[in-house]
Amino acid sequence: MIEQKQSCNQLPKEIKPAFEELRVLKHLKDAKINKKFGYTAAYLFQLVFVLLFISPQ
Repeated sequence: MIEQKQSCNQLPKEIKPAFEELRVLKHLKDAKINKKFGYTAAYLFQLVFVLLFISPQ
């Protein structure tokens, strides 16, 4: 199950500085990517990005 944390806490500590330096979430907001309900677009983007680096056991 996905833990319901704040979106800024979802990123691993190794990836968080890169997201902050590249201002990824600001670019999502500037591109007017949004949703009507549910999780935010920023949260979903971070989740999918992190899932790319998780290897199956």
